[in-house]
This record gives sequence, structure tokens and C-alpha cells, in this order.
Amino acid sequence: MAMQCMTKKQAAIITGGLTKTSKMPCMSYSLPIIACITGFRMRAIAGSVCHVCYAGRNFYKMYEGTIEPAQHARLDATVNADFEVWVSAMVCLIGSDPYFRWLDSGDIQSIDMLERIAEVCRRTPHCRHWLPTREYSIVAAFSAQFDIPLNLNIRLSGMFPDKPVKIPASLAGVAGITVSNVHTKAAGALGKRCIAPDQDGQCIDCRNCWSRKVKAVSYENH
Repeated sequence: MAMQCMTKKQAAIITGGLTKTSKMPCMSYSLPIIACITGFRMRAIAGSVCHVCYAGRNFYKMYEGTIEPAQHARLDATVNADFEVWVSAMVCLIGSDPYFRWLDSGDIQSIDMLERIAEVCRRTPHCRHWLPTREYSIVAAFSAQFDIPLNLNIRLSGMFPDKPVKIPASLAGVAGITVSNVHTKAAGALGKRCIAPDQDGQCIDCRNCWSRKVKAVSYENH
């Protein structure tokens, strides 16, 4: 049974608050890049997508004095706050919003964290949620125990440009699992091409990333 909704100010204190990026048509939730289990290791591999991670440079670097502490506060809340309190607070913050993006920076840490996210999705059936992740094994372990909520689309993110994601056998045929690839301009898109570069870096009316019907989205390497 969900707790009665607290004030948004109280909810923000509990969760660390939401994120608003210039690209997204909705609010999101970000964690520090050091919280990327697979991604942080991939940063050491030249040529990988994570080696030139946008969250470790450019926009986030400009505001590292304010953004990074907030990201760590969210990580602490997501890992350590009481499950029911954190979920109820996130539901309160999302409110009546029709779309939500999980983790524009950072990644899931555990099955417990993914179950927290899934429970928020279950309690906001009016909202379509998108979660990109490179933690394939965590998603597989989660899906072996729980169904992915109908309004949650989990996209397994590519590791290298021009190498399409191969869905692991443990996740083959699981509803709610799609992929996102990264392509170079020379090679061309590996799926539905992200049109944000044509729109001043913004989604505007596009919602392909949230759609389970779009099995593969492809972002141009930058």
C-alpha cells in the first residue's frame, strides 16, 4: 500500500530530487558516473562509448560543483533509503507527468535498485518510463524474478560504436527489453536513428526511446 503523498519538497529531500536536461521532454534522475559498474570499467577501454562518456565532460563538467554532489545524494538515497519511503517519494515527484527518463547519468547498481525503479513504474501507470543500462546481468537477474512493468522500457546500451547490441539469451523474448546502439556517421544507423542532432540536440516530439515497438534506437557517436 503506497504511503500518502508527502510534499514535493519533502520528496526531493528523501530522493535527492529530479534532473532536468535540455534534451529531454521530461524530468529524469541521474547518478554519478563512478556508480556505473560496467561503464566505469569501459571508460578505460579506448574506442568504447564510455571512453568518451558525455556525463564525464562538457555539460556535466561545467556544473560539477553543483551537479556531482546532487548525483551522489541521489545514489545514497537510492541505495540506503527505506524502500517504501523512497518509492513513495519518487511517485510524488513524478506526479502526473506522462514521461520519465531514468539515469541520464550513472547506472543501476543492483537488483534491489531495479526493483525500486520498477515499483515506481507500477505506481505511475499513466507515465511511460525509459531506462537505458549496460548492466545486462542485473536486468537478467531481475527479470528472472519479476515481470518488467508494462510502462517501463529497458534499453540495453551499446558498448562500442558500430557494434549492435546482441540481447543475451537470458533476456531473449523478455517483454520490455529493447536496445540502443551507437553508430558513426560513416557507417550509418543501427536501428531507428535518433533525430535529436537535427533538432538542436532535443527530442521535441520524438518518443522512440520510450517505445517498446522501436526495438533498436541508434545514436550518432559524438
